[in-house]
Amino acid sequence: MVVSVFEVLRAGPGPSSVQTVGPLAAARQFVHTLEADGVARAAARIDVELYGGLACASRDSATAEAIVSGLAGASPDTCDVATMRSRARSIKTTGTLPLNGRQPVSFDADRDIAFRVDRSIPGASNAMRFVARGARGDVLAERDFYSIGDGEVVDPAQHRRVREGPRVPYPFVTAAALVDAGDVVNKKLAAIGFANETTFRSPGDVKASMLAFGDAMRASVHRGLAADTPLPGGRQRRAPAQALALRSTEGTPAQWCSVMALAVAEDNAAGGRVVAAPTAGSAGPVAALLAHWLKARPLAEEVGTIEFLMTAGVVGSLLRGMGLRQAGCQGVVGVASAMAAAGYAAVLGGTNAQMLHAAELALAPHLGQACDPDGGHIQQPCIGRNAAAAAHAHASAQAALAKPTPPRGLDSVVAAMIESGRAMSGRYKQASLGGAAINVTEC
Repeated sequence: MVVSVFEVLRAGPGPSSVQTVGPLAAARQFVHTLEADGVARAAARIDVELYGGLACASRDSATAEAIVSGLAGASPDTCDVATMRSRARSIKTTGTLPLNGRQPVSFDADRDIAFRVDRSIPGASNAMRFVARGARGDVLAERDFYSIGDGEVVDPAQHRRVREGPRVPYPFVTAAALVDAGDVVNKKLAAIGFANETTFRSPGDVKASMLAFGDAMRASVHRGLAADTPLPGGRQRRAPAQALALRSTEGTPAQWCSVMALAVAEDNAAGGRVVAAPTAGSAGPVAALLAHWLKARPLAEEVGTIEFLMTAGVVGSLLRGMGLRQAGCQGVVGVASAMAAAGYAAVLGGTNAQMLHAAELALAPHLGQACDPDGGHIQQPCIGRNAAAAAHAHASAQAALAKPTPPRGLDSVVAAMIESGRAMSGRYKQASLGGAAINVTEC
């Protein structure tokens, strides 16, 4: 199945695609369902229940504020946490929520959003239940959603259904097939991705979206390097001090990529607007390597940004289409490192085979890596992993470019990761219910 580049590159609020973007999207989808079914005008109250990881570990991840914004009709790609919290405070003061921006309903987040740590919904570790009630408390509509990662939400029926991929000019299901397809038509990965995406969007829209992603990525780097306020929970930022130290020693490219990824990861943890690649919690590597490359080549900004991000997006869509998702951090930061390495190899003039070898080298060390953030914050070990993954992506691209005819091992690495992801307990796949999430000692 070919996954759209715009499913693995998405602008939205941090700190988490599962805990922030997913709940916002679910709330918005529920409201649209109410309107489509003709019951929105009769709604007087909305009840929300969160289960599993969302109930246990998302109180400090702006999940409640995201749900409020979604019910009010906000879109994930226009929000950051500051905006969501301002909207939530206003609704708290008035006691009234404008459903989809129009229909006023009584709403108190403390009363109407319940974190149900005492029960669960079978089949998902991050589940939500929305209930719309009439003036007498009668149920008008009820719907469950699962937040499955990458900002995507599905209902139980969709969760069991295999989606059919869109028809595109250059379909690919493996890395080997992608290289062969490029060789046959003499197109780079970016050109293949562009041709596929323009099946559904205008060329101008695709280019504008890529450039907007690039601007948002660099803005996140700059915010992360300039901010000095503590992160939620009190953790001190490290990126500004590390950048200052690097400026005095001139630093290596890998060190700068690491620090810039650190800055983005910290900006994400603070709820800044980042570009998920493929998730908000792994936004650092792609943004860092793009910013590093553009810093030395400002005249190539538009062409380079589009080539870098489209290549990164194609690799991300390849890995997602092969099934590398919901597999722990190996399918999050690992995929981000692969995307960054491929994009960097592309703008340095690499062949398709070299780009995918760079992705393979960047991805492989993450095999078996679990996703179990300490205390539910997308901070530890997430921020450090972003920084390390960016440095490794830079090294992987350089190593791949040194091989004129690189081996084709990406498909094997992905197969191993998918297998290890299936064997991995749900406690270690974005649920924040095991490992470091419950065993890290506060210092």
